[in-house]
Amino acid sequence: MEKARISIIIPTKNEGKYIGPTIGQFREYLEPFNLEIIVSDANSTDGTAEIVRQYQAEWGSNRVKLIQSAGKQNIAIGRNLGASAATGDILFHTDADVRIPDKERFFSKMLAVFERPNVVAATAPIWVYPEQASLPDKLYHILMNGVIRLSFMVGVYLAKGECQMVRRSVFERITGYNEKIIAGEDCNLFYRLHKEGHIAYLYRLKVHHSPRRFREYGYLRVSLIYLREGASLLFLRKSYVEEWKPIR
Repeated sequence: MEKARISIIIPTKNEGKYIGPTIGQFREYLEPFNLEIIVSDANSTDGTAEIVRQYQAEWGSNRVKLIQSAGKQNIAIGRNLGASAATGDILFHTDADVRIPDKERFFSKMLAVFERPNVVAATAPIWVYPEQASLPDKLYHILMNGVIRLSFMVGVYLAKGECQMVRRSVFERITGYNEKIIAGEDCNLFYRLHKEGHIAYLYRLKVHHSPRRFREYGYLRVSLIYLREGASLLFLRKSYVEEWKPIR
């Protein structure tokens, strides 16, 4: 296979519940959009790697790659390790629980945006799985997506790790995600990227993710964690949290 056009990079840590459907959703789109899927696994013990290997055996190691490394790692390290194995011109960083409702439209629009040479990155709104979305879920995500869109207007360029498409050459030039950041590595990446070129916010597209963290902590607590982390990165130039606890 020629090098991929889009490399989908998914960091995992005990994501056996989600990783199968997440990989499986791309089955019909591997050839049309020349995709490769890279799972960067941080020593999972729940069978995550075995599930990935099943897809690798079925689809081929040129379509599905499993990257494993020993030792403790944060999500920034995991994303960077996945990117180091990518062959695509465009890196699609996402999470193990993300679903794309209209993949044909999503990839077509994203590829069209990257035809513009000044575009270095792109993102889209994030919503909760429709079948699990309560009224608070919908209201919170309306607010969150609104804040993210506003950040583009004022030059801050917030973006969530569930949906970050980046031109590979630029990603490598700025040395990827900052591995010293425990939480907020996604927003930090896009803030640095905007200095390299244009970042597109495709508000007509969307991805869905699990509300598991919000169910565990509640929206108020999650919001306070994000605000505290953002303030620490802005004023102290370091993460406040020492570990971003996974919710499974």
